[in-house]
Amino acid sequence: MAPFRYRSRNREFNEAFTGQVASELQKRRDELISPRNAQKFSHGRMWKTKPTEHGDDAGEMQAHSFELLSRFDDTVNHDLSKLVGAKHRLVEGMTGQFRASLYQTISQSTEKSGNTVFVSPDQSPAEAFLAALEMIEFGIDENGEVSLPQIHMGRESMDKTIADLEAQGPEFNARLEQVKAEKSELARQRESERLSRFPPAWEPDSF
Repeated sequence: MAPFRYRSRNREFNEAFTGQVASELQKRRDELISPRNAQKFSHGRMWKTKPTEHGDDAGEMQAHSFELLSRFDDTVNHDLSKLVGAKHRLVEGMTGQFRASLYQTISQSTEKSGNTVFVSPDQSPAEAFLAALEMIEFGIDENGEVSLPQIHMGRESMDKTIADLEAQGPEFNARLEQVKAEKSELARQRESERLSRFPPAWEPDSF
């Protein structure tokens, strides 16, 4: 007798399980990357990026995989909690690989452009944060508002940086606000220049 007698039910289970995993993975991905910036490919593994001052490199898909072990005794005993645990481990494992791949790609890009900050032993986390902020260009979102950069750190580094920022005096805070104001104004200017290259959305016919 075949190990899976009810093939249609087996297919339904696989589709439901993988669907739930895909949904959870998308939620985790959206926490790191805005859905507006996500791209999907119907076929192919490679693409070309727009030429920049740092070169025109080819990108390629990276495969992520994670192995799960399903024990025969758990199946025989109808231990459904094992399925929940397996789904959780699968989501955590795939999310961990995605994070590693994302941060590796960002690290390679920043090292290539030289847009990096080196923190000396006598430099405070707050000073390093300000130095990094001075090197970043702010963006404009779809509503025309300035979009501040996101901060990604390990929990320990994040706690130390926040504590050090909160401990700074008025002079440092004034410098921080000045940098934010200047970066925001530059972002608005770049957006205004970009929009000026396009015709208005609607123009009356002229005779």
